Amino acid sequence: MLSDEEMVRIIMDGRLHDPGLPARMARSRKLLSQWPDRALVLVAADHPGRRTVAAGSDSWAMANRADLLRRVARVLMQPCVDGILVTPDLMEELWYLQSWVLAEGGPDFLTGKILIGSMNRAGLSDTVFEFRDFVSAYDANALAASGMDAGKLLLRVDPENKLSSYVLEAVVQALRDLHARSIPAFLEPIPVPLTTDELVRLMGVASALGPSSCRRWIKVPMTANFKRVSAATTCPLVLLGGSDLLGFEELRRRIHDCLSAGPNIRGILMGRNALYPAERDPRDFVVDLASWVTGEPRQDVVIWPLL
Repeated sequence: MLSDEEMVRIIMDGRLHDPGLPARMARSRKLLSQWPDRALVLVAADHPGRRTVAAGSDSWAMANRADLLRRVARVLMQPCVDGILVTPDLMEELWYLQSWVLAEGGPDFLTGKILIGSMNRAGLSDTVFEFRDFVSAYDANALAASGMDAGKLLLRVDPENKLSSYVLEAVVQALRDLHARSIPAFLEPIPVPLTTDELVRLMGVASALGPSSCRRWIKVPMTANFKRVSAATTCPLVLLGGSDLLGFEELRRRIHDCLSAGPNIRGILMGRNALYPAERDPRDFVVDLASWVTGEPRQDVVIWPLL
């Protein structure tokens, strides 16, 4: 298996000697003309861009970039996984890694996947300016130039915090830009405090922002009484995994309860629970996850020995 040091060296060599490779590979990919007409299984890996590196009991799990990339690649190699949410740096690293994997006779783990670009990462976690969350990663122009299929925005709202207005303004402008380019938007409304009542109130806001709700997906945490959340909008919803690493059976129960709460629930966009499952390889875990989400039989795990 490729060591962490070898993986870093591969990507560093690419950065130094062929910095244009990610852009060339991105331009050569074809955007998906149609997404799967079933519940989607998507994975999020944009956490480090917002100063978040903890996963479960490990405060530094996501701080090892080589390990994170290995986990992401292993997950994307599974045909049952539909796509990934990333910041620009991680997407570029995946292009370098994909190039090396193909040269070694390995699988193409990016073609056919839904690539979602994370847009506002400036609201760094646990800082006094966390709510001043403007667009700091992909914008609409960069998404289009980088061959990405969609953009994702975080909308954190605290009625007692005036800085919430800054993120609201930034999100609205970003939604206008995405709409002008017909780029799908994944909007993640997070109320403070996070309760079902507050989330229900914010769902109407998340639906109404911007010049159009067409191509609008809403990413929502799995709260209690989730039927109330799904009933607050007609936009398609994907479930947010959350920061707490849940046990296998508890996570399956929660996913099942939320998926059955309404017809507009169209899949899951899970981060640390998928990439850092307790005592399991993420590629094995996401195959189980896909079976829960889609209701289809469990697929065989795809293993490529060099990763």
